[in-house]
Amino acid sequence: MVRKRQVLMDHDGGTPDDYMATALLLTMPHIDPVGFVVTPADCYIEPATRATRKILALFGREHVPVAASEAKGHNPFPAAWRQNSYAFDDLIGGADMMEPASAAVPSGVGLMEQLLGQAEAPLTLLVTGPLSNVAALVDRRPDLAGRIEEMVWMGGSLDVPGNVSPEMEPSHDGSAEWNAYWDPSAVQTVWQTDIPIVLCPLDVCEKVPVTRGFIGSLRAQSQHRLSQVAAAGYEMNIERDKQCLWDVLAAAYLAKPELFTSDLIETAIITTGPSRGRIFRHPGGRPVRVLRDVKAEEVLHYVLEQWAR
Repeated sequence: MVRKRQVLMDHDGGTPDDYMATALLLTMPHIDPVGFVVTPADCYIEPATRATRKILALFGREHVPVAASEAKGHNPFPAAWRQNSYAFDDLIGGADMMEPASAAVPSGVGLMEQLLGQAEAPLTLLVTGPLSNVAALVDRRPDLAGRIEEMVWMGGSLDVPGNVSPEMEPSHDGSAEWNAYWDPSAVQTVWQTDIPIVLCPLDVCEKVPVTRGFIGSLRAQSQHRLSQVAAAGYEMNIERDKQCLWDVLAAAYLAKPELFTSDLIETAIITTGPSRGRIFRHPGGRPVRVLRDVKAEEVLHYVLEQWAR
């Protein structure tokens, strides 16, 4: 019998994409999601944690622990973006969807420590928010870094502009991606470990935009609740510039790595100044496997198929 790959996910639930990446992970027959951490970066923690539990309830997985992180970043996400966590919580919490009761769980870092420490085999981390919890974990328990089989992270940008615009952050030059910018020192801490890292940067995410056509395809699957939740969620942000399958794409890599091409690239992180949060090519720097290209239409087909439930 083939052992399922055990995955611990850490997301920051501001955009519908975080929750739909959670849902996509739950559809994968070869994946065993062992726990979820919600980080208060691009969200407010209470609605984001509730919405995550509700997604689990849709799949009958209420027993899977969900922990609220206490992480605090250096550079807050825009409040308007974080408000989306309330909107999505309301969207999924209809009259026929009662909020499930939650079992007591440790903090975000505590849950990571617990699950990594008790796992029979190394775990995979799927991180679609900042790296603050992973950094805190390796600071507190450096021995547990060796229990991480691989970390797939949606973060950074290499050869495209970042999404931290100078209009929102006048002291920044626009070169960083928000998950890295929220806590640049956390990236630096994780880069100093030996954890195998797969980076899903803006470069590849922007090749899979969320279009009205994609939302229409979700709407056409009208008999499937998950498709309707996804359609309504993405519709909330359709006017936002460059809305893409950011977090969903990182999750899809775990199921369909053959749809991606990647390169091992030596990188470094800038932690101060106007470029803080920028990840860049640096000969002799930290080698990470960077997703470079993707068969976008095949990924979209896969996602539609998986959410037809």
